[in-house]
Amino acid sequence: MTTLSVCFTGLSREEEAAVVSCFKQANARLGNRWLATPESEASVLVIDMDSMYGQMSLMKALGTGRVLVALTASGRAETDYVLQRPVTVDALVALLGQIDLDTPEPELVAPQPETHAQPTAVPPLASAPAAPATAPEPAPALAPAAALPAHSRLADLLRPAALAGPVRLQLPDAPELVLDPATQTYLGVAALKPLQPYCSASFAAADLAPVPASDLAGLATRLGGSQPWSRLAWLCALTGGNGALAEGNGPNEKYRLLKWPQTEREFPKHFRIATVMMKGPANLLEISQASGASLAEVIEFVNASLATGVAEPETAALAGPDTGKSGGLLGRFRR
Repeated sequence: MTTLSVCFTGLSREEEAAVVSCFKQANARLGNRWLATPESEASVLVIDMDSMYGQMSLMKALGTGRVLVALTASGRAETDYVLQRPVTVDALVALLGQIDLDTPEPELVAPQPETHAQPTAVPPLASAPAAPATAPEPAPALAPAAALPAHSRLADLLRPAALAGPVRLQLPDAPELVLDPATQTYLGVAALKPLQPYCSASFAAADLAPVPASDLAGLATRLGGSQPWSRLAWLCALTGGNGALAEGNGPNEKYRLLKWPQTEREFPKHFRIATVMMKGPANLLEISQASGASLAEVIEFVNASLATGVAEPETAALAGPDTGKSGGLLGRFRR
């Protein structure tokens, strides 16, 4: 019997205690196949997507191979599974049971019979010329970038498994930028506007300079610190629409915010747009008129919010909770 490990992360102390209590009851019904472990040891992460740092935790966990579950009141999220808030024992039984069914059992390797070699006669030692000294093996090269299109955009580089290791980018009209896929973070300036040229640039394999992992700490200090990839994903979606709504979304659709986004001081009109969208679903023209922002600015903000999972169309909310695997941000990155 395989034991599966799970961690509930991002919850308040009070809610975490209640959820763990429900988990213990659900686990008992499932034959105690599950084990609650620290985040670093868990194969399944249940992330509170309604908290301030939920999206940051999600972006950090992308590409790690773990099963991701969103704990949310909205019923929808960009993860493998969704756990509706408030949590009940029955809901946990259904969720954990489904993950258990979807998790393949490890293959058992049959033990090989021991073989006993027959003793062989040892020939007498004979003097032989000394073997020539072998040249030392060359040091392994830094991990190159994974197979990418001949000309990749920054959004392509942010997808899981797109990069095999940390790489450095440098444009003549922008500050230096280092991408670290292992931690889902980038090293660079805290402001986003100076990084806009990277969103529209095209990169060949030769433009991705490998960076030794031992250099990352020093680069973080020199370049201004470490930031989550969700900020770059937000910026790419904000600037990549060329005034058009992201594909698959209707211009007459009504949109709403699921939670308050991390608005940037560099974009002051976003505060007014977010305030309007938090009041309830509205179409693009209604948001523009109520916020005083131009229609183009509203479209850019909606694109960025949809890409990072803080907004959704009203039709998605009316469709009800998604009890299966969702194909949102995580699915788009994987594809």
